[in-house]
Amino acid sequence: GPLQTALDLWKDITFNYTSTDTADFVETPTANV
Repeated sequence: GPLQTALDLWKDITFNYTSTDTADFVETPTANV
């Protein structure tokens, strides 16, 4: 149903956000140095 679809979509968004956030976290110290 719509709820399951929303949960699946949110998991994808959360996963993508986490991956992007991790990449930024790794790159930031290099940029600051």
